[in-house]
Amino acid sequence: MLLFIAWRNIWRNPVRSLLTIAALGGGVVMVILYAAFLEGMTRQMVQYATEISTGQMQLHRQSFVDDQDLYATLPWHYIERIERRLPEVVAAPRLYAAGLASAGDNSSGVMIKAIDPLRERRVTKMLDHLRSGEARFDAVSSNEGVERRYNVVIGTQMARNMHLNIGDELVLITQAADGSIGNALFRIGGVLRPVEPNFDRMGVLMSIEAYQQLMYLEEGFHELALWTQDLTALEQPQQPQQHVASLLTELHAEQPLDELGGAAMVRNWRQLTPAIADMLELSKAMVIIVGFIIVGLASLGMLNTMLMAVHERTHEFGILLSIGMSRWWLLLMVLFESLFLALISAVIGSIAGTFVARYFEQYGIDFSGSMPDGYDWGGIVFEPVMRGHFEPQHLLSSSLLMITIAMLASLIPSWRTVRMKPAEVLR
Repeated sequence: MLLFIAWRNIWRNPVRSLLTIAALGGGVVMVILYAAFLEGMTRQMVQYATEISTGQMQLHRQSFVDDQDLYATLPWHYIERIERRLPEVVAAPRLYAAGLASAGDNSSGVMIKAIDPLRERRVTKMLDHLRSGEARFDAVSSNEGVERRYNVVIGTQMARNMHLNIGDELVLITQAADGSIGNALFRIGGVLRPVEPNFDRMGVLMSIEAYQQLMYLEEGFHELALWTQDLTALEQPQQPQQHVASLLTELHAEQPLDELGGAAMVRNWRQLTPAIADMLELSKAMVIIVGFIIVGLASLGMLNTMLMAVHERTHEFGILLSIGMSRWWLLLMVLFESLFLALISAVIGSIAGTFVARYFEQYGIDFSGSMPDGYDWGGIVFEPVMRGHFEPQHLLSSSLLMITIAMLASLIPSWRTVRMKPAEVLR
């Protein structure tokens, strides 16, 4: 009977009830949409951190991590041993160096990165992340057909700053591993899309063969990017990291590394990009905090509605109390009215929020007109199209949050019914 009466009571003033439902439902839609966009941004962060550049794990010497020591290399046979012992893991070696790039009247400091194109494509999608040109690193003959020049791929901001186009020549000068001055002429074969701010501004990507001829460093590699086909490694990267760490211990026991370069160490993508890992943890708290604020503001409508409903029916409540109705049953009836409003708002808000979140997940918000190369936020480059990512748990969490806050807001007007005195009310 209380449920029936409570349902009838909320439709005594349909306009006021519908406005309350619209406010609460709109709050649910905003929370779902905010959670979807935040989830989309964090997923894009992880994608850029793993699929585009770093991989799921990386292997280095301690001295290279600390000081970028040019001589802190790992032996080439590590690649074969890791892939043989861990068949689910694929590896891509990389080498690094600093240098000076010159083209015409323009010059700039650069960060040289050497890769094995075939292995790199198995670990990351960096070579497919091109703005123009091709990711070809083979040597091409000059116009005279005598000198062979290697193709390189450069960062998008570097190409813009130095006014470089596909086919232009680039001179690189650096100090080689043997102490001599390494210099060579290269050809621009491609320009990468934004990957990471520092690399976009000064990154030069070349083959390991071209690097070895420039730097005279053939003993090993500086970095080994690792990728496993087990996608759960993104959520729990410690498990494959432990397998690689145990294998490194065995390899060091078989053939110890020199002390100057330090021990070999493996780090997962969370350790390599702590800013992204922190952002993932922060995003979970942000959804709750922002959702609480949005729904809390919308629940003021619930508070106003129930205060007006109790005030208008004060005489009616006095009659019910005078004929023997329990104060607590009266309180429960008012709470049922609030619960019905909250449930209707949750259903409508969830349905509308699902459609809106799905729409932005598919089409997103396009900023390519003003930011064609994407935008940089917190040191992470994002695509110019901001997309959300809808998850069903967003519906449950936002609905429960709204119902909880709405019921808490309704306690104030409901408590007024308990404190009523029938004699004073009927007077």
